[in-house]
Amino acid sequence: MEKEFVFKKGSVVVETNKGKVRGYAYNGVSVFKGIPYAKAKRFHAPEPLEAWEGELDATSFGYVCPLLEMPKPTGEVFVPHRYWVMDEDCLNLNIWTPSCDEKKRPVLVWFHGGGFEAGSSIEHIAYEGENMSRRGDAVVVSINHRLNVLGYFDLSAFGPEYANSGNAGMDDIIASLKWVQENIEKFGGDPKNVTVFGQSGGGAKVTTLLQMPAADGLFTKGINMSGVINDLMPKRGQSGKEIAEAVMEELGVSSVKELEKVPYAQLAAAYLKVRPTFQAQGKYSGGAPIPNEFYVGDPSDVGFRKESSNVALMVGSVFGEFFTFAPMPFDRNNMTKEEGEKVVEKVMGEKAASELLPLFEKAYPTHNPVDLTVLDSIVRVPLLDYVKEAAK
Repeated sequence: MEKEFVFKKGSVVVETNKGKVRGYAYNGVSVFKGIPYAKAKRFHAPEPLEAWEGELDATSFGYVCPLLEMPKPTGEVFVPHRYWVMDEDCLNLNIWTPSCDEKKRPVLVWFHGGGFEAGSSIEHIAYEGENMSRRGDAVVVSINHRLNVLGYFDLSAFGPEYANSGNAGMDDIIASLKWVQENIEKFGGDPKNVTVFGQSGGGAKVTTLLQMPAADGLFTKGINMSGVINDLMPKRGQSGKEIAEAVMEELGVSSVKELEKVPYAQLAAAYLKVRPTFQAQGKYSGGAPIPNEFYVGDPSDVGFRKESSNVALMVGSVFGEFFTFAPMPFDRNNMTKEEGEKVVEKVMGEKAASELLPLFEKAYPTHNPVDLTVLDSIVRVPLLDYVKEAAK
């Protein structure tokens, strides 16, 4: 089938509550990229945008959140990455829609992985919503938001303006969902039928939203894929005061106001230098949501809020969350079925292996049995506890 590409002024224009945005049409799907949904000063809560005049060019992806470090990519054969221009002005979203009409299609909002520290809405080509939009007759949205020390660094001890700095990245996500509620009808979507979904860190963001009262009513369904790993989230009562002071000392500044102005590369370097000490001591080290008056805490610690029962939740895990890049003590690509079974027996014991191997072969007939040892062993056990807690 011949693909059609339409890119000309005035061809695909939608008027949002802040002004007009111009996208393009490709293969029957209208595409809008890099639409700003809010603005924010470093460590502060997101704020509404000012209206603009004319047509905002929404034909290219917006900035993505700066990363703490940029090591040489690995595992690109199996999981190719895409990197983009980084800037703290990264509160933007992308939309794919079959038509900007009045049909009111289901809306799916994608949260990228990378924990709460890395990743972006365009990190993988699979994150693009064109195919899902076309095949599912749905409006697909992906978002960028603040990460790492910019999005999850508790400075509440230094003044009320930093009250939720430890969850600023989640505040960004809430701001994006408010934007969806206010504007998605113009893109052919139904604001009353919004599903948030994500994998790995993106799945964890789905759960975190369920525990934040400010997110109530902004979505009706959630899908959490491999986003449950216990004991990695900060606990209630912890504070970022000590690590913040250590970072400031490392940088030679004496106030958070000064910290706001430090170039990001220097801030990231200082944070990475002091963080291991706090991690080793089991103290708050940032990098994930912290319980406070805005976020009640992880369900594994405090249970689900009763309001979360209003959200239909689908929970599961992908095959081998860390399978493609985690080091393995065996060469699975050159292993016979019998050799794989022996590894399973050694790792899991003969009794467990005898029970699990037939079930694994039935579910995954094309896989070597050795894959059973890496079948999301990190997330599936806490996942079962998560489901039981959600069912209460």
